[in-house]
Parts: sequence; structure tokens; C-alpha cells
Amino acid sequence: MHILKNILAMAAVITMSCSSMIQAQAKNNNNMKSVIVYFTHSGNTELAAKQVAEVTGSKMIRLLPEQPYSSEDVNWVNKQSRCTQEHLNQSLRPAIKPIDIDFAMVDTVFVGFPIWWHEEPAVIRTFLDNYGEQLKDKVIFPFCTSYESPMSEADATLKKGYPSLKIRKGLRLPAKSEEIKKWIKQ
Repeated sequence: MHILKNILAMAAVITMSCSSMIQAQAKNNNNMKSVIVYFTHSGNTELAAKQVAEVTGSKMIRLLPEQPYSSEDVNWVNKQSRCTQEHLNQSLRPAIKPIDIDFAMVDTVFVGFPIWWHEEPAVIRTFLDNYGEQLKDKVIFPFCTSYESPMSEADATLKKGYPSLKIRKGLRLPAKSEEIKKWIKQ
């Protein structure tokens, strides 16, 4: 009887150990299958990207324009500001620094940005133009930060501008973890 108890105890320990290893491996595989690519100017979108990373376990990659945006560049009330000019001339594409990601290893891409002029900044369009071929078979979840503007207008401009990409309905952050999980399951 004593031997049987020891065998059962050892079996339980092995089962729990294997279960933990399988869960850890599954979590690591999930981390490899998604990535967060985000552009932030004031830091709000970086905080939002961290929220998404907490829920998904995804690696975060910051998009950096070759020429950083100054405060004057994002002064939307100035008709000559960089963000206003990029809004008025949708063909403008500010250069971005290359990002270090093998999109072949990714199934899902979360793309974060601040809302400028009710839409995604031109930097995001540069990213989608530059990496669009690599993103064709990926599911793309856009998310934004904004004090007033909803995500809906950016959703429309992204889907219109990139009809060959699998862009899902976006989410404005910050949001509760449950809301982020629900958004991802859409």
C-alpha cells in the first residue's frame, strides 16, 4: 500500500510538471505568433501598447520616423504643420527606420498609433506600405489613443487604403483587460 501511494504521488508530480511545461511552451509560442508595432509621439500610445502586451504577451516594437516629430510638427491648428500637411496630402510618406521583426514568424500584428486628424498618422501608412507584402496573410488589429476622436474613422481609412490586408475593427485605448480580450476574439 505504501509503494502504491508513492507511485501515485510521483505520477501526480510528473503530471503537474508536464502540464506546467506544456503551458509555458504554449505561452512562448503565442508570444512568437504576435507582435505589437506602434508609433507614439507623446508616450500615450506606448502606454496603450503596454496594455495590449500585458493581455497578449506580445513583443513591442516602436516605429521611429527618420525625422522625429517636434511639438510644432504636431500642432494641428497650424495649417503648415507637418501633421496637417500629411493629412491634407495623403500621398506624403515620412521615412521610417527599419524594424527588426521576421513577419514570417507572426500570425497577428497589433498596430498602435495616436489619432491625428481623425485618422492614423502618415507614419503608419509608411509602415503599411513598406511591410504590406509581408503582412498580407496576417491578421492586423489596429488600436489608437485619442482624447476625443473615435477609432471608427481610422478604421475606415485603413480598410480603404489597404484593402488587401486583413485589418480588423480597431479599439481606442486605454481599455480594461476584458475589453481588450473581447476585441481580439472578434
